[in-house]
Amino acid sequence: MNNYGVDRKEWIRNLSVHLADRADDAPWLTAVRVGGESVTFGDLVDSLHGYRRVVDAEFMSVESAVTAAVMHNMPGLSEMPPRDLARSMQEIVKWLGRDLPAAPATLRSVV
Repeated sequence: MNNYGVDRKEWIRNLSVHLADRADDAPWLTAVRVGGESVTFGDLVDSLHGYRRVVDAEFMSVESAVTAAVMHNMPGLSEMPPRDLARSMQEIVKWLGRDLPAAPATLRSVV
């Protein structure tokens, strides 16, 4: 738990809803940019919905769907060394949720 009383799973679910809201309002806006790659809110959420079906069927976390959606839309990230990729994914997830109450310190991305 953090100061906001939001656990990691709840924060990720809130992030998923937040991204969908942003995609509804402005699907063409860039959600995140890393190096020469970027993804819009619309494309990110389209991928997120597809991956949510997969992770739900396999009893995986929503965070897995977020990570998969980012990687799907920014395939150049896979060229990073694993440690750098993990750090970058954590920063990307935090950036995407920057308007939400603080994420718990245990937030991590599955790579």
